[in-house]
Amino acid sequence: MNTVADVSVTQVSAVSSKSAEKRFYRPELDTLRFLAFLGVFIFHVMPHDVAFYLQHPIIPLPVARLFTAVCGAGAFGVDLFFALSSYLITVLLIRERAVSADGLHVKFFYIRRILRIWPLYFFVIAIAVLLSFVVREQHLGWPYVAGYLLLAGNWMYAWLGPPISIATPLWSISIEEQFYLIWPLVCRRLSRRGMIGIAIGLLVVANLARVWLVSAHVLGAGVEYNTFARLDPIAWGIIVALVLGEDAPRLSGLQRALLFLSSIALWCTVSEFARLNAPKAVAPVIGTLVGRPLVAVGAIAMLIACIGAPSAGFRWMTAPWLRYLGRISYGLYVYHMAGLLLARRFFPTNTVIGYASYAACGLLATLVFSSVSYRWLETPFLHLKERFAVVRSRPV
Repeated sequence: MNTVADVSVTQVSAVSSKSAEKRFYRPELDTLRFLAFLGVFIFHVMPHDVAFYLQHPIIPLPVARLFTAVCGAGAFGVDLFFALSSYLITVLLIRERAVSADGLHVKFFYIRRILRIWPLYFFVIAIAVLLSFVVREQHLGWPYVAGYLLLAGNWMYAWLGPPISIATPLWSISIEEQFYLIWPLVCRRLSRRGMIGIAIGLLVVANLARVWLVSAHVLGAGVEYNTFARLDPIAWGIIVALVLGEDAPRLSGLQRALLFLSSIALWCTVSEFARLNAPKAVAPVIGTLVGRPLVAVGAIAMLIACIGAPSAGFRWMTAPWLRYLGRISYGLYVYHMAGLLLARRFFPTNTVIGYASYAACGLLATLVFSSVSYRWLETPFLHLKERFAVVRSRPV
């Protein structure tokens, strides 16, 4: 009897050997993934109160405010993850549709996403549930667990607020999974022009959703974790994929550097003045309506700046160690709250030195967790995932 994997190998062989052998992989985007994680890590690990930094006599007020702006901007790494995912998925789906004799294999796409995301996703949920019983400060109620299991955890956050749990980062995985569920069906049926129309429609929906939420006096978590209010970077990633295809933008090294640095400055400005991610604060109306679109613009500008950057002089972006960190960035992202939980057991956080030690230990623990997880939990599933690949992408 043939297994599903056996059938997949037979069907995938219908793709011309020349097309199948041509791998689509941009190693510089692995580095960008790691930088996106690093931003989120900084947001979660560092204090956002100016007064904390002013405790140190050598830190003046402008520098303290810059620190808090940078820390707040780190949260926008999630938007960069969204833009990266939609760009890469769209490019791969278009390539698959072009080279496959049978068109786009939606079933295989779903299998690949399941094998990539679910093992680690459900493992972290299980660990988080266990910790909620044995660690006093970990609280993961069953409504959240149900939301995670239904791949709708972000909607539980929008309704109840985020839990105090190592599983907190999983809300963004829910949004990505919702996108993965629908987008291949769209790609299978529509032309490039039709897909661009859908992407523009997503931008309109995101802005209208935020206007409606603000008019209904829904701010904070109700906007932050609402799928419809977070569609901007996904839409922009789709547009870049459809406009550029597999090509890199024709930008000089200087233009790329200026574009990337301008994006960081834009994020820091939004962080400082819109206060979208200030802990225990309600995002102001202007931040919700103006800040969110600007954050998405910054994310897509960073992506454009990095696509093809090694050929423009940024060869460091393909360094093996950075590529490895990008390869394990999924684990880095979902484990980093566990790493910080462990670090807090050993280091006080009431001084600058204590916080620095706490952050370093938390990052080290996260790296260890992610490396072990990638080797022993994720890699077997990634090898199986390769059997369902029509277009080869990043090597395991």
